[in-house]
Parts: sequence; structure tokens; C-alpha cells
Amino acid sequence: MATVATIYGVGAATTTLLQARQMLKTGGSRDVSARFFGAYVTGYAIWLMYGLSIQSLPIMLADGIGFLCGTITLGITLALRGSLLRPWTWHGYSH
Repeated sequence: MATVATIYGVGAATTTLLQARQMLKTGGSRDVSARFFGAYVTGYAIWLMYGLSIQSLPIMLADGIGFLCGTITLGITLALRGSLLRPWTWHGYSH
């Protein structure tokens, strides 16, 4: 069961890269919630720390990949928006 769960977890974790690919294709991240991806990455980080604490390879693998893919997608989301210090300058930003 651990093998099946790990394979599924890794597959599910990589799905955020589909969103990243779409954003790069369109050149914008306006329709994507940066807060969602922030929470997503935080969740994977917590589960990764848990996996490390109990030395569970399936949890570490799935959540490590989820953290990495989520971080990449979040980074692309934010990079396409412009300066983090001046969110009003974000492309497509509306009040």
C-alpha cells in the first residue's frame, strides 16, 4: 500500500506544474491564486517535516516533490506579477 500511496502522491504533487506550464504559455498569472499556492506549499512543507521526523520515505518523497513543484509554481505565479514590494504594479492587477 505504501508504494501505491507514494506513486499517487508523487503524481498528484506534480500536477501544479501543469498550472505553471499554462501560466508560462499565456504569460500571466492573473487567474491564479497566489494565496492558494502559498497555503499549498506550506502544507507540503509541514508534511515533509513530519515525514522527516518519523523517517518515512514514502511521506518524505511525495511531500518533498510536492513542496518542490508547489514552490516552482508559486515562484512563477509571483514572478509573472512583477514586484512583490509594489503589488499595484502587477500585470492585470485590479483594486
